[in-house]
Amino acid sequence: MDLPFGTQTPELDVLIVGGGLSGLASALKILAMESTLKVRMIEASDALGGLMGQNSTRLVDAAQQDMLALLTLIHLSPRRRRSISGSLRRCWDLDRGLTAMPAKFELGRYIDMLDLRMPKFRSKRFNLRERVSNMEQHICHHLFFSKSRNFMLNLVQLVCGVPANEVDYDVFMSVCSSCGGLKVLIDFYFTYPTSFYEISTQMLIENILEQLQFIKIILNCRAVRLEHFKNYVQVTDDQGNKHTAQAAILAIPWNKVQKLHFEPRIPKVFLPRTTSRSGRKGRQVISQFQLRYGKSVWTDLGYSGNFLSSQPMVSGHECRMSSFCGYVLHLPEDQDEVLQDVVDLLAEHFGEEMRQPLECQCFTDELNVAQHKPQTKPWHRVIWSSSSAVGTSYRSLMGGAVQSGFRAAVNAVFVVRPQVVSWKDMLVEQPKNGQDVVSAGRIRGLLSRLNLYNVTFYSFFVIGLIWLLNLGYARSI
Repeated sequence: MDLPFGTQTPELDVLIVGGGLSGLASALKILAMESTLKVRMIEASDALGGLMGQNSTRLVDAAQQDMLALLTLIHLSPRRRRSISGSLRRCWDLDRGLTAMPAKFELGRYIDMLDLRMPKFRSKRFNLRERVSNMEQHICHHLFFSKSRNFMLNLVQLVCGVPANEVDYDVFMSVCSSCGGLKVLIDFYFTYPTSFYEISTQMLIENILEQLQFIKIILNCRAVRLEHFKNYVQVTDDQGNKHTAQAAILAIPWNKVQKLHFEPRIPKVFLPRTTSRSGRKGRQVISQFQLRYGKSVWTDLGYSGNFLSSQPMVSGHECRMSSFCGYVLHLPEDQDEVLQDVVDLLAEHFGEEMRQPLECQCFTDELNVAQHKPQTKPWHRVIWSSSSAVGTSYRSLMGGAVQSGFRAAVNAVFVVRPQVVSWKDMLVEQPKNGQDVVSAGRIRGLLSRLNLYNVTFYSFFVIGLIWLLNLGYARSI
C-alpha cells in the first residue's frame, strides 16, 4: 500500500494506545532500550490494567519466562499458591451427581484427543480454513453428557470470546495451540494448581508505574481515528485531540481495533476473517469479582475454594487467606445483579456466611475476541500488541501480554531509532514456540477418539455380527 506523506511534524516518538499489561510492558521495554524517547500512553477507561483489574490476583506458571523477566525488572516477587489447598476437595458441579464419573471420563478422552491433534495447528505453518462444522457441533458429536458439554462450551467462549456456534474447529485449535495447549488453558481458567505463582495486580501496576514516571499517561482518552502516513501516525481521540507520533502501538484486542476508523483502511492481510453467523445479540461479557471474609469459610468445610458452576458459568478460587476471587459470564443487561447472584450461588454450597463479605469488588469488561490467526508483523508504523491479537506462546494470558508488548516495543524502537536495536533484540520479534511437538503413537491416537457414541455403535455392531454368525452357524447345522 502506497501511503501519502503527512504535512505535520510528529510531537512524539511512540504513542501507545491501551493501558493494559501489553501497553505497560511495551512502555517499560522502550525505556529500557532507549530512555530518551518521548512516549505517551492513552487509555479509554479511568484506570490502568485492562482486564487485570485494580485489586485482584492473577496466576502465572514457571514457563512464562517473559512475565517472570518483567517481574524481575520491576522488583516484584511472586508467591506460590497455598500448598494446603491441593489436598482439599474442589467444589465443581462436574464432580457431583450420578453421571459425574462417565462425564469426566469422556471429557478427559475428548481433551486428550484435541491435545494430540493440536501440533498440526501451530500458527507459523497452519492456514485457517472454512469448515462446515463449528465447535458446538463438534462438541455435541463427541460428548454425550450435558455436564461435559457445558464445560467445553464455556471453555470455547472464554478462549475465543464468542459462543461455540460461531467458532470453527480449525480456529479453536489454532488459538489453543498459541495459548500453550488445551490443558494449560484449563489450568488457568478452572483448575488453579498449587504450582502456579500468585501476583497482586495492584502491586504489579504500582511497581510498573514507578518505572514509568517520565511517560505521560492520559486516562479517559479513547482513540477513535487513526491516520497513517509514510512519515508518521496521527491518532484522534474522542475529545478531538490529535496525537502525532513516528510509531503507534495498538495495545488493544482486535474487537476494539475494529472500532477504530483507519485512513487508509487496514490491508486485508491484517483483518480477521468475517463470519456470517448470527447470535451477536446474545454475546456475553465477563465480570471479575473479589470477596473478602473474616475467615476461610470454605476451608472449614474441607474445600480448597476451587469452585465451578457451568450454568451460569462461574469459576472461583481462594486468592489470599480468607479472600475469594473469580469470574462469571453473563449478558450485559444482568450486570447490576451479577455480584448478588454469585454470592447466592456460593452461599448455596459454602454456607450462609458467604452472604456477608467484609469487602466486595466487581468490574465488567468485554471478552477479548480471538477468532483469527495471530499477528506477527507490523503495518509500517502501526504495530500490533495485546495478548489476544499477537502470536505468542501464551496467547490471551499474562505471559502472552508481556511477550507481545516486548515484541511491539522492539518494532517501535526499530522504526524510531534503528541504530539502537541489535540482532539480539530482533530475536524477540520471532514467535516463540514454547511447546515441543511430541509425535503421538497411532494406538494412542485411536484410543483418544473413543467416546460414548462410537463405543456404543461399535459394541452393537460387534454384538450384531456375532449374533448373525451364530444364527448362520446354527442353521447350517
